Amino acid sequence: MNRLSLIFFSSIFTINLSFSQNEIAKQILDDLSEKGKSYTDITAEFTLNFSNSEQEIDEDSEGKIWIKEDMYKLDMSSDLSIINNGETLWYFMKDVPEVQIMDNDPEDEMNPSKIFTIYERGYKYEYKGSESINSDSIHKIDLYPNESGMISLVTLYIDTKKTELIKIGIIEKEGGTTTYTITKFITNSDIPTSTFNFKSKDYPNIEVIDLR
Repeated sequence: MNRLSLIFFSSIFTINLSFSQNEIAKQILDDLSEKGKSYTDITAEFTLNFSNSEQEIDEDSEGKIWIKEDMYKLDMSSDLSIINNGETLWYFMKDVPEVQIMDNDPEDEMNPSKIFTIYERGYKYEYKGSESINSDSIHKIDLYPNESGMISLVTLYIDTKKTELIKIGIIEKEGGTTTYTITKFITNSDIPTSTFNFKSKDYPNIEVIDLR
């Protein structure tokens, strides 16, 4: 077999392997999406690590999130709370105290309520194999944005038995890496809709900045 034939068959093999990996990734992601859509609501606790070697940053924090339909509430241990009822977003800095009010951005690709279907909106995906985390078998899938933006890579770690997200890694083009590790995951707990509204009157000394 001459060199040209070797290159040809090598190329065909590489293309078929890539196609197979993409098909595996899509099936797993479709299963994750279907299961995510079956939940009436989600409550999750997580740890967060943000690092940037160029800026010598390596920070850890903890958080809790509530998700229902296209609404979410995110509480961070750093005295930050973000509340979104699908129409309005409140960015609440408890230690200031200050709240910034903005219109919800329906195109926000990092909206936590859309994490189960993120791959459907402008991302290529690739199955990177399985690995073990805390003795659990995990699928690893990389998502690459089709268009240039702040994010260069999103990695999803999915429990092979439960079809549940256990970790999310986000790499920014400027060098920052954020890793969310889910430590507690509860579904269908009948979260009241009032959870996703911010009431300024509950904080009499708060500064309100309306950016709408």
